[in-house]
Order: sequence, then structure tokens, then C-alpha cells
Amino acid sequence: MGTPFISFLEPTKLDGYDCNKPHDQQSPHIPRVFCDAMEVREAVFVKEQKFPAELEYDSDDARSCHWVVYASVNRVTEPEQRDPSTGTIVQLRKSETRSQPIGTMRIVPFPHPPHPKQDGWYVGDVLQSRADPDAQAESLSVVEEARQNAALPYGEDRATTFHDGMEPYVKLGRLAVIPEFRGHKISAQLWGAARTWLKENPSYFDPSVTELGMDALKVDAASRIPKWRGLVCCHAQERVVKTYEKWGFQVDEGMGRWFDGGITHVGLFIRLDVKDVPSKV
Repeated sequence: MGTPFISFLEPTKLDGYDCNKPHDQQSPHIPRVFCDAMEVREAVFVKEQKFPAELEYDSDDARSCHWVVYASVNRVTEPEQRDPSTGTIVQLRKSETRSQPIGTMRIVPFPHPPHPKQDGWYVGDVLQSRADPDAQAESLSVVEEARQNAALPYGEDRATTFHDGMEPYVKLGRLAVIPEFRGHKISAQLWGAARTWLKENPSYFDPSVTELGMDALKVDAASRIPKWRGLVCCHAQERVVKTYEKWGFQVDEGMGRWFDGGITHVGLFIRLDVKDVPSKV
């Protein structure tokens, strides 16, 4: 493996992305970096973890920032061939070096759907009926319903251990490294790149009051205009919690545990030290 390098993709229109087709069959106007991110996600979440392929791409992808790490990989395209009677080489081995995407992650800006329900059963972050098909689906509160049904719901959420239910946070997600490159701290490099970018661009996701207006922001006072102050959330598979804890994340016990794609997940938070900048107007 050559020295890895990382590419960054800002939020971009992904109109025309067909979730029923793999990454290498998409329209040519879809950014290459995003297709590379999907190559990794398809390998890990779809092929390895059996997550439904048509749900791997979601509405958050176009509004998120994406990081993709690559490695220069040499692969044999045509093997060496020898004459079976004499052992003489009749065709030399041919190979090529490719910059292969080996890991990816994204940062999803606020706002977000409600915090997952304790023991809730989700598919693609959408609350479903219980795993038992005969059980009744859990009902949502009035606040949860409003947030779940709104396109971009700013508003109150239930309070958890590290979130007061109101403060805007960004969410780390879709972190994946293909199997043959695990154990090389690729995920740490991705988080390091994202963390640095977030600290250097603390107001990037803050909404503009002039563009959206107070009504769209669902706030009744200037002091409640959403503004990011360094809070980062992660919905992680329970089996990889220790990795996030090494980076400084803490498990939010108040958020509880839930199932996404049949896999137990927990919530974690970290607060980055960011500079206070004026709100966008």
C-alpha cells in the first residue's frame, strides 16, 4: 500500500443519483469523489453487512461533507504465462497502479431527525415496527412527530446525557474502511481530517437568517437562531465504540440503544474547541 491521501467533497447537488444502481453505473455528472465514497460504502455496508443497497444512499448525502481516503494499489491485470513444455516465459506479467478508495466518512449538518427511541427498530434511520412483525409500532410524541415529518426541522428534541435537546450539533456518519485495509489507522486519519476542517470552519453550516427567515428556522428570538458551537454526535455500532472513545467521544447513556439494520447502535458525543464567530445574517 502506498501513502494514503484524502479527498474532500463539500455539499453538492446529487440530482440523478440512482440508488438502485452501483457506484460505477451512475451518471457522469455525479462527482467522482462521491462515487468513490459509495464504492467503499457498498463494499462495507451492503456486501459485508448486508444492508439494503437501495437504502445506502440517502437524503443527507447531498447536504453533507464527505472525505475519502485513497491508497495507491498495484494489481496484476494479466498473469505471467510460460510454455508448459519448456518453462520459457511467453508473456510477461502485466500490472497497473490505481488510486483505490479504501475508506470514507461524512459530516451531516444540523438539523437532524429526533434522537432514536430506546430499543427502536430502524432501517436507514427511519423508525419501523418492532422486529416482531406482530408487535405494534411505537408511537412518537407530538414534538418527535413534528421533527420527523418536517423537511428540515429546527426545534426541541428530548434531552440526553450530553445534549440538552436544543443545541445544534453535526453528526459523524457512514464511517467505513474496506476489510483489507483495516488495522492501518485509516479511520483515525479520516476523523483527523474532518476534525481539523470543522475547527477551521465553525460557522460553515450555520443558517443565514437573511436567506431563510425566522419562520423557516422555527425560532421566535434572535438568541435561538441555530449556531454550531463544537458539538459532534455519532451513531455508532456498539461493537466499535472503543474506537470512538479513543478519539475522545463519550457514550451518551441517556440516548439509550437502538437497532439500525438489525445492528445495535449507541450515541456518542464530543465537543470540539472552536472559535466563536458571529452568526450569519
